[in-house]
Amino acid sequence: MNIMSERLDDELREFFKSSSALFPPLAPDASPLARRSRYWTVCALGRTDLPSGVTMNDVTLDLASGKVRTRLFYGHDGGDEPVPTIIYFHGGGWVVGDIDTHTGTCARLAHEANALVCSVDYPLAPEAPWRAITDACFQAANAIAMDRMAASPGAPIAIAGDSAGAHLAAVTALRVRDESEVHLALQALIYPCVEPQFDTPSYREFAAGPGLTRVDMQWYWQQFAGGDVNLPHAAISPLRAASLSGLPPAYVVTAGCDPLRDDGRAFVNALQSARVIAHHDEFESLPHGFLRMSKYSDATHAAIGHINRRIGEMLRSANT
Repeated sequence: MNIMSERLDDELREFFKSSSALFPPLAPDASPLARRSRYWTVCALGRTDLPSGVTMNDVTLDLASGKVRTRLFYGHDGGDEPVPTIIYFHGGGWVVGDIDTHTGTCARLAHEANALVCSVDYPLAPEAPWRAITDACFQAANAIAMDRMAASPGAPIAIAGDSAGAHLAAVTALRVRDESEVHLALQALIYPCVEPQFDTPSYREFAAGPGLTRVDMQWYWQQFAGGDVNLPHAAISPLRAASLSGLPPAYVVTAGCDPLRDDGRAFVNALQSARVIAHHDEFESLPHGFLRMSKYSDATHAAIGHINRRIGEMLRSANT
C-alpha cells in the first residue's frame, strides 16, 4: 500500500514519511538482534509520559518452565471495589519487544481501565521454541490468576495482548479453558495474528505496510514456529483448535490499514460461530502497531483511550 493513501490518518501519514528517512527498511535476512534494536529505538522515540496515578512493581514468577519477570501496573482509583486484573502479553512478532517497550501501553491501560495490569516478559523466539513460549505464557497466566483469585475473590480477570501478544493471549485462553480452574471474564485481543496464511485481502492490500509488511510477518512466523508452522495445533493457530466453544467473551480490535486486519475479523467470525460472545472494533484509518503511536496522532490517542475504557467497562459488567 502507498502510505499516502487517503485511508491512513493524516498525522500518521506524516509520521511514516518522516520515519522512513530515519529507518530505512531492514534487509530481509536481518538478524533477531538487529530487529530488536530497531524496535527498541522506535518504541523509545514514541514514549510518552506515564499516568501519574499508576504505581509499578517488578516481580519474578518461578514457574515450571523457568523464571519469568512480570511488571505490575496498579491503576486503582481509590474506590472500595477490588479492581480487575488484566494479564498482558506484549507484541513484537514473538521475537522483539519486552515489558520495557510496552511500559507506556500497560500503564495507560491500568489507568484508563482502572485495573491491575500484569505484563509478562515471556521468552522470545527464535531462542525459545513455540512450545516453550506458549508453556511459559500459560503457566504465568495461571499463577497470576490463582494469586488474584485468592487475594480478591470475585474480581474479574482478563487476558490481553497486542499482535503476537494477542496470539499468545488467545492460545492461553484455550489452555486455561482446558487445563485450569481459573475463570477468565474476557480476552482482549488488539490487532491479533492468528493464522500463518498470507494471502488474505488485507495481506495483499497492505503487503508493503504502512509499517508492518507481509515479508515481516512471514519472517516472524518462521522464527516462532519454524518447520512446525503447518501443524494442526492450537498453540500455533487458535483457529486450528478442535473447538472454540466455552471460551471467555472476546473484545477484538483491528486496524483498517493493517495486513493482519483479516486475521482479527476471521477470529471474531470463528468465535461467534462457536457461540462465544465477541465484540469487535475496527479503526479504519489506523495501521498495525498503533498502540505505540499516540504521540504522533490525535486519532490514535483517542482510539487507545476508547479501547482501554471499553476493556474496563466489559470487565466490570462481567459475571464472575
